[in-house]
Amino acid sequence: MGNIFTFVFFKQLIKAYLFFAFLHTIFCLIRMYYVQHFACNQKKGKLRRKQLMEEGRLKIFPLYESEQIQNNKKLGTVRLHVFSNDTNERTKAVIICPGGGYDHLCTKTEGYPMAARLNELGYTAFILEYRTGFDCSPHAPMQDLAQAVRFIERNQDWLNVDIEDYAVIGFSAGGNLASIFGSKEWGYDFYKTRKPGALILAYPWTNVNHWLQHPYWNIFIGLLGLWLSERGNIWMFGFGKHFLRSNRETLCVQNYVDESYPPTYMFAGGNDILVLSHSHTDVLEKSLKEKNVPHMYEKFFALPHGIGLGEKTSAEGWIEKALAFWQEHI
Repeated sequence: MGNIFTFVFFKQLIKAYLFFAFLHTIFCLIRMYYVQHFACNQKKGKLRRKQLMEEGRLKIFPLYESEQIQNNKKLGTVRLHVFSNDTNERTKAVIICPGGGYDHLCTKTEGYPMAARLNELGYTAFILEYRTGFDCSPHAPMQDLAQAVRFIERNQDWLNVDIEDYAVIGFSAGGNLASIFGSKEWGYDFYKTRKPGALILAYPWTNVNHWLQHPYWNIFIGLLGLWLSERGNIWMFGFGKHFLRSNRETLCVQNYVDESYPPTYMFAGGNDILVLSHSHTDVLEKSLKEKNVPHMYEKFFALPHGIGLGEKTSAEGWIEKALAFWQEHI
C-alpha cells in the first residue's frame, strides 16, 4: 500500500513540475517579446534608414565580385549597409553583426537601431548581412566578416573612416561570429585581415556546444537550448556533419581565447532563457580572466534575450559604456 501511495505521489509531483515549468517557459517567452518591443526601438532604425535613403546617403554594397557570385550564388546575399554620420568627421569604423542563431538575421531590431544610435554618437556604422540558413556553410559568416573588413580598408578614405583598431559589435549569434573573429584560429589571423581593436558583445552565444554542463531546473528551457544549438550547428556545418566534434568545437569561443585576444566588452540579461549567462558569458569571462585579456562584463538583472539597444530597461546606455571601454584600449 505504501509503495502505491509513493508512486502516485511522485507521479503527481512530476505532473505538477512539468505544468509549472511549461508555464514558466511560456511566461518568459511572452515577456521577452514584450520587452524586445520597446527595448530595441525599431522605429529609430527605420526612421534613420528612411532619412538616409531620402538624402541619397544610404549605401548598400555587395561584398563579393560578380564572378564570385556567378560561381556561388549564395555569396550574393552578403551585403554591407553603410550608415554615414552627420558630422562629416572621420571616425573609427564600427561593424555591426546582428543575431539570429545562424538561421536568419535580426537586422531590423539589432542592426538598423544600433546603426542609428551610433550615428547619433558621431560614428559611421556598417551593418553586415552575412550568410545564414540555407545560404550558410562552414565558417561562412566569419569569411563574410573578413570580406567586410577588407572592403572597408580598401575604401576607408572614400567612406571617411579609419579602419585601424575598428570595433565589431555582435548580438547573440552575431556575438558568436564577432568573438570567433577575434581569435587567431578562425578569425582575423586565419583570413589575414586586420585585428579588431575591440569586441562589443551583446548577450553573445559563445558556448554553443557545452551548455549542458550547467544544470537546468526547467527541462523545457534545456530543450529549447538543445534545439537552438543543434539548429545553429546544422546551418553552419550541414546535417550529419554537425555531429562531428571537430566541427562543433570551433563555435565555442572559450577554446580560442589567448593573451592576444582583443579587449572585450560584453553584457548579458539575468533572465535570458535562450542564451543563459551562466552557460555562455560567464564561461567566456572565465577564459578572459585566465588569459588576462582586458574586459568589462555587465549582467543586468531580470532582462531577457534580444533587447538590442536596451532602451527603457536597466541596460539602457550600455553602448555608451562599451564605446568608452573601446576608446580606453586603443
